[in-house]
Amino acid sequence: MPTSALPPRTPALVALLASSAFGCIGSIGGEDGGSSDDPDGDETAYATSAFECKPGIAPAELPLRRLSNLQYRNVVEDAVRRIVPTSADAVLSEVSSPFNALPRDTRSGPEPKYGGFRRLDQAIFQETVSGAYKVGAEIGKAIVDDPARLTEAAGDCATDADTSNDAACLDAFIQKIAPRTLRRPITEDDVAFYRGVAGETLEKEDYADIITVLLSAPSFLYFVEEGSGEPADGAVTLSPHELANRLAFHFWQSAPDDELWALAESGELASPEVYAAQVERLFADARAQRSLDEFYGEWLDPQHLGQLDSGLGTPDFEAFRGDFTPTGETRQHMVDEVTRMGRFYTVDAPASFDEFFTSDRSFAENEDVASLYGVSVWTGGEPPVLPPEREGVAARALLLSSGSASTHPIMKGVFLRKAVLCDTIPPPPGDAMAVAMELKPAGITARDLAVAVSEARPDCAACHTTLINPLGFVTESFDALGRYRTEETAYDKTTGEVLGTAPVDTSAVPQVTSEDMRPASTVAEVNQYMLESEKPQACFARRYFRFTFGREEGEGDGCILADTHEALLEGGDLGAVMKSMAQSPQFQKKTYTP
Repeated sequence: MPTSALPPRTPALVALLASSAFGCIGSIGGEDGGSSDDPDGDETAYATSAFECKPGIAPAELPLRRLSNLQYRNVVEDAVRRIVPTSADAVLSEVSSPFNALPRDTRSGPEPKYGGFRRLDQAIFQETVSGAYKVGAEIGKAIVDDPARLTEAAGDCATDADTSNDAACLDAFIQKIAPRTLRRPITEDDVAFYRGVAGETLEKEDYADIITVLLSAPSFLYFVEEGSGEPADGAVTLSPHELANRLAFHFWQSAPDDELWALAESGELASPEVYAAQVERLFADARAQRSLDEFYGEWLDPQHLGQLDSGLGTPDFEAFRGDFTPTGETRQHMVDEVTRMGRFYTVDAPASFDEFFTSDRSFAENEDVASLYGVSVWTGGEPPVLPPEREGVAARALLLSSGSASTHPIMKGVFLRKAVLCDTIPPPPGDAMAVAMELKPAGITARDLAVAVSEARPDCAACHTTLINPLGFVTESFDALGRYRTEETAYDKTTGEVLGTAPVDTSAVPQVTSEDMRPASTVAEVNQYMLESEKPQACFARRYFRFTFGREEGEGDGCILADTHEALLEGGDLGAVMKSMAQSPQFQKKTYTP
């Protein structure tokens, strides 16, 4: 076979491409609203960069937002460490089974697979409620079954033979652990309620029951916010304790520490100067890494990408991978490289969104990803410089890999369009797979196959040729593991034999906006077109808003989105932009519901 022609693809590969091929049917609309039957002629198909500030409109809020799985685990751990500081590790290890049985959050939002966040998952199942109760019960039992642990938790009075001090001992125990567990001040009624959990004759199991009820309370499992003071413009100011909770969970994924709690207790947190200082402190703390990694990782992690070692042992993948052997950790290492990149430009060396978006540095801290880039492993200090063709977020291995021996330009194009530009593409028609399976393409590259699949239906071709495929084609200078290449090689699926090669064609008109008809052939060119459109900056503002407030934006959120977008366009460093959202009036208030 001539090396300039590639062999027919197998039905399995056609089916794989078809699963994402038919990305729109008739119209496409941006997330700011609007749609058009002619995506080439209506700017609303791309309108994600304009936010309209409408003062006086109260933002919508979730009525009772629950903690995410990660946040719940963190507050349980914090609670145990406060109750039994010296034996907390042992107690937590003993309750790992009920923890692991809890339902896991799913990435949620308008486009869950494209920049969705687990924080937005508000589904509550019976397993959620029952599981939390079981965790609390197991923790209580683990503490009271050991006299030394019970003594540490409640004092000598809980384990001595003197019954005359039982009532006072129980009240002191409740007053000690309830406020920080419930994350609010407690009243005499609260003490009476939890005292009522115990029987008339106090036994050690009563302490376990109180721990169980506290760790199952709404104030422990949910963000209970009532606000304080008189409402204005449809909102009320959060109380100092509520504000401390919102701030700690946002940046640390857990409850306030002693310093933040003390400021809430004294009321000093209500001072703008004190609050601003706490925003700076929490953001600079190492615990903020948990939130930053979650944000960048979930925003930029393509959910269509499976484990990269899944193809090991199949002839075509074995031939394709050469001397690179992906492991079960390689995919996560790719995610880590992107999250570490975000953290670097946000905290380590604060920089603008443009600098982050077009970075030419490697943040691979593992040999597998570093070897794909052809650079040394980053061990701190100045990050290694990448080859010139690998500029920016779109050229990271995480966004390029497919987990197979062939690239998926359609999937890459859809991800860039949806996750990075925040454009909306309607779902594929129900019979897309059947249509694709009827194709019998021959002698084509991955690009040619994508074109053939996309054009199989006229009602899908327009969107693919203008909005999806070109963005993917520009990245075809990287193979299915994210390695740079200038030609594509085809392998026989059953033997791994090289069947042919063909030059890689990366030329396209990415049409980032409807009026931008400039051609491109490199990721660097597309990066520039994107930044000029102001859409990635708007998309970042939108994603970080959802991450911050745990919900989709609405009409009443235009002002904070516009301010964030403007700060990004003006070159404000990412850390300052993120902190400004926590310092905004909206973050410190809740919608008033009479």
